[in-house]
Amino acid sequence: MPLLKKAIVPLARPLFIPKEGGLTKEDLIIESSGNYRLFEKPDYFVIKNDECCRSIQVTVKVKE
Repeated sequence: MPLLKKAIVPLARPLFIPKEGGLTKEDLIIESSGNYRLFEKPDYFVIKNDECCRSIQVTVKVKE
């Protein structure tokens, strides 16, 4: 599983993942240390920290 992005997402902040090479929502594997919401936009995905009072660590991988 290729690593796409690894980041700390502060409280109520988004993490943007560009859609490249026909990437779909089903292709993403998201590991997180807390709650998050995933949104799909025409050119990118948005992972938003949904925790009430702390930052989360997010690792995004792609299915092979």
